[in-house]
Amino acid sequence: MQQKHVLVVGGRDHTLDKLDKLGVRYSMMQTPDLVTDKQVRDSERYVVMDYRDVEEVLLVARAWHAKDPFDAIVSLAEYGMHAASLCAIDLQLPGDNLSAVQLTRDKIHMRAAMEQHRLSPVRYQTCARLEDALAFLHSLDGQPMVLKPFDGGGSEGVFYVENEAALRERWPLTQAATASPILAEEFLEGPEFSVESISRNGRHEIAIITEKITTELPTFVELGHQVPARLAPADKAAIESLVLGFLEVVGQRTAPAHTEIRLTRSGPRIIESQTRIGGDQIWEMCEMVSGVDLMSETICELLSLPQPPRQPVASAAAIRFFPLQHARIVKVENLEQAERAPGIVRVKCTLKPGQELGRLSGSDSRQGYVLCTGKDIDEAMLNAETGRDLVKVEWEPLPATV
Repeated sequence: MQQKHVLVVGGRDHTLDKLDKLGVRYSMMQTPDLVTDKQVRDSERYVVMDYRDVEEVLLVARAWHAKDPFDAIVSLAEYGMHAASLCAIDLQLPGDNLSAVQLTRDKIHMRAAMEQHRLSPVRYQTCARLEDALAFLHSLDGQPMVLKPFDGGGSEGVFYVENEAALRERWPLTQAATASPILAEEFLEGPEFSVESISRNGRHEIAIITEKITTELPTFVELGHQVPARLAPADKAAIESLVLGFLEVVGQRTAPAHTEIRLTRSGPRIIESQTRIGGDQIWEMCEMVSGVDLMSETICELLSLPQPPRQPVASAAAIRFFPLQHARIVKVENLEQAERAPGIVRVKCTLKPGQELGRLSGSDSRQGYVLCTGKDIDEAMLNAETGRDLVKVEWEPLPATV
């Protein structure tokens, strides 16, 4: 049988590792900031470009396909999925997930679609000006709200707003994170979870539910995750039912999805969703604990290859991040000791002496993580926190910046 060939639009080396293991050839489009030696070395064809430029992506894809035809188009990258779906449509290949990509990338249209289907009711308002947000805040009768870019990611520009003074302070910060209208939503009170799912030709399956830890308000930067989530059976069933219904509403086809929810007193409510694997190594924890390899299973479905076996290797997993801000790093010690701690899978720390850190504005401003397993979720959490705390960081405070 001839070796399969896929076009990969964006992403990281872990996607290519999955393709290598499956024996699949690949050509790749990549942005300048994510280029690696492996990508350049192992891709059949490789181009560095802005793959949000759909016209250029289509021109390159057509030329490559004419020379060495693709069997499918794959993207698990935040900003590559739209172009990948358009390429799949243009070349009449597996990989089109356009409806779901468009609705989940645009949080305003996603809210409208859920409202139309009476799914996960949340009060919201599109705001072009500060005055629009003020009017929405007043309509909530003293309840807090959240500001977020309509198409953002990584918690950039997302802020809790409890009153008018806070809104006037935080509106410019959200505005700086987007060139488009801002979405204001009622604040959903309750613990936060994310749901990893996989869909095959419109058939959906929940893989795992993740507990989440975020910074103290007014920001929502993620500090840690643990799986499997500790949920009462009724709450777990309600969350799964909501997410499965949501995937139907957005028209999810063949792809993973990462859906964030809060479990409120009125039941689960969707915060947002992306038609890709969960970041922050959530995809890896999902694979370790549930056996569901979201990337490989999606690729195999697109290429009509046999599905890989599901082989869990841990009962529970947890991750904790290094979240320093407004600091000058003096010394970093004990990394090797942390790497030898119980349950450690990996320690990744980017902190260096002399490094100066500003505000913790989003996921990309964290400084690495400690990933651990355990016999249960409590042990996995303890191992992750112990491993993180073993890394001794000496630092000096810097003036706070916005």
